[in-house]
Amino acid sequence: MAQDRSPLGNSHPALIQEPGVQSCLTHFSLITHGFGGPAICAAITTFQNYLLESLKQLDKMFLTSAGSGHGETKISEKDAKHQK
Repeated sequence: MAQDRSPLGNSHPALIQEPGVQSCLTHFSLITHGFGGPAICAAITTFQNYLLESLKQLDKMFLTSAGSGHGETKISEKDAKHQK
C-alpha cells in the first residue's frame, strides 16, 4: 500500500509495482476517492503503535515483578493515575 502509485488529480507517478498489482490498487483508489490507501496505512500504523506501547508496558510490568522477587508489581504514582 505504501508503494501505491495510483494517479491522484493531475499527477501520474511512475509505476514501481507490477501492472497487475498496480491496477488493483488504482481501482481501489478510484473507488475510495483516493482516501482508501492512506486510511488503511494510518489504521495499520496506529495498531502497530498500540502493540508497541502495550509491549513496553508488559516489559515494564514483568521487569518490575522480577526485580521484587515476590511476584508483586510495584506501580508508580504516574501509572496509578492512568489506571484510575
